[in-house]
Amino acid sequence: MELPLDSGANSKVYALVGEVGVADRQEDRTLRIGGLAARIGTSPDTIRYYEQLGLIATPERSAAGYRLYGEAELRRLQFIRRAKLLGLSLDEIRELLGLADEGECRPLRRQVAQLLRSKIDECEAKLAELTSFKAGLEERYHLALENEGKPACGCAAFPASCACLPVETEEVFPLSTARRPGVTREKRSEDLR
Repeated sequence: MELPLDSGANSKVYALVGEVGVADRQEDRTLRIGGLAARIGTSPDTIRYYEQLGLIATPERSAAGYRLYGEAELRRLQFIRRAKLLGLSLDEIRELLGLADEGECRPLRRQVAQLLRSKIDECEAKLAELTSFKAGLEERYHLALENEGKPACGCAAFPASCACLPVETEEVFPLSTARRPGVTREKRSEDLR
């Protein structure tokens, strides 16, 4: 006598499979904080910090009090780490996590694109600032080379006319005599002595 393979949804086979599925989900939460941290390449302190900020949920605890994590927390932390690699702040990441939790990719992708455009604009501004700073340093470098052959200026007394640092005093103290019209550089130097 042959028995059908599919005994129906109320059979003991389905009940057993259902119990195994539940047990598997419970066993899935076996990662302790150290193991989780190692898998995502961060520290346990960082994970605790993310918990405090609400970026990840407070985990279940074992009978011994250990934090227990599963694949869902692992994937969420991987998302956070990937977002950090893009230079996103934790506040920006929190916003993205909120969109991701809603389950809609389109708004999430739109927000990621906007955030990245903003980061690109910030980089361009910083690059322009650094380019300007570098040009100023190159100018100062050449002045320093020119000043090497000048006579000693008594650096120990820190005179305003010291040629050792190629920076004019009025650049440091713009509210000094440097702003008075008709005052020459020599006069400013004398006033500051």
